[in-house]
Amino acid sequence: MTQHRVAVAARKGGVGKTTIACGVASVLAKQGKQVLVVDLDPQSNAAYALGVDPTAPGTAELLTGNQPNPLEAASGLYVLPGGPNLTNQTIQSLHPEDLADLVKVMPYDAVILDCPPGNESLERLGLVAAQTTLVVTNAHPFAIMGANRVMGILESYRNRERRGPKQWALVLSQVDERRALDKELPAQLVQRYSDIKHFTVHQDTNLSQAGAQQIPLMNYAPRSRSATELTAIAQWVMEIATD
Repeated sequence: MTQHRVAVAARKGGVGKTTIACGVASVLAKQGKQVLVVDLDPQSNAAYALGVDPTAPGTAELLTGNQPNPLEAASGLYVLPGGPNLTNQTIQSLHPEDLADLVKVMPYDAVILDCPPGNESLERLGLVAAQTTLVVTNAHPFAIMGANRVMGILESYRNRERRGPKQWALVLSQVDERRALDKELPAQLVQRYSDIKHFTVHQDTNLSQAGAQQIPLMNYAPRSRSATELTAIAQWVMEIATD
């Protein structure tokens, strides 16, 4: 079975990273794929947003040698919750390839790895486990700096021929073109990062409401603008070559 493993990363919090991760997972599940979301965030936001118990055994237990049962959020969509146990010393000191070895043999068509902001050890586990990365930013200057740091790490992995993504895309999130910066930024980013794929996900109340009501997006608003934009991202992800 071909498995697509996708890390979703953003060094800065509050840019819509988890929303993008959960949205892409929901799209793929709606298309009939078996999808696992691996929540690497100690806050367990992906689990909460998808409507499963964010305190249940999940990614931390997997990384410490146990066999937690992924929780079903919707047909074909499963979640390993994050949680504060991800910050313990044992997990922080794991080899960067440990998570990759665990998820590669799991029976899912797609594994979405929701990396946390501000924790480089956990972020590294997610990046190394992935074949593809979605680097998420919004128009905030600090968010752009964070995205640039993530892409710098990805470039270093690729240049040194280390395990990890060989391709990535930049996702500009929370775009409201009534704001001058949001209107100008996409063209600027395309010019600055001309060698990678770019996507835009506009500000959409359906996205925030789906998360707040703990319903996967494609079950909540499958005809929304954000659903269409996330479908384009999911299509690109599935077209990328796998190892």
